Amino acid sequence: MLASEASRLVGIAQSHVTREYPNKLDHVLSGPEDLRGPRALHPVFYGSFDWHSCVHSYWLLAHLYRHFPDLAEGRGIAALIDAHFTDENIAGEVAYLQRPGRGTFERPYGWAWLLKLAAELRQHTTDAGQRWCRALEPLAAAFV
Repeated sequence: MLASEASRLVGIAQSHVTREYPNKLDHVLSGPEDLRGPRALHPVFYGSFDWHSCVHSYWLLAHLYRHFPDLAEGRGIAALIDAHFTDENIAGEVAYLQRPGRGTFERPYGWAWLLKLAAELRQHTTDAGQRWCRALEPLAAAFV
């Protein structure tokens, strides 16, 4: 893959990972307290059309960040992931999974992409990549 192709893919992923709507939620309502928007339900993976597409796109961004360290968009990728892969946001994703009725959420497709993202981040040698890996670990462990 050429850097120009990588840049084009970065642009595609960045155009929707933080776009909350339109959104197709896979969400079980246990009561009126569960009526919330994508960002409130999923503080990290609220963008794109659905949760697993958002996870997949973060995988793409992390993958390109690792494979193209001199990519002009690298700073933007780092800033985006730093802003979303926080302990608080990951804890929100974990809390979502722990609620009753969520045992099959995004299973198996979304689970596979989340674990693929975790595996990608484990390969990162930069400080940023290692920080993102540590941040995502509780969510990966919840799926495992």
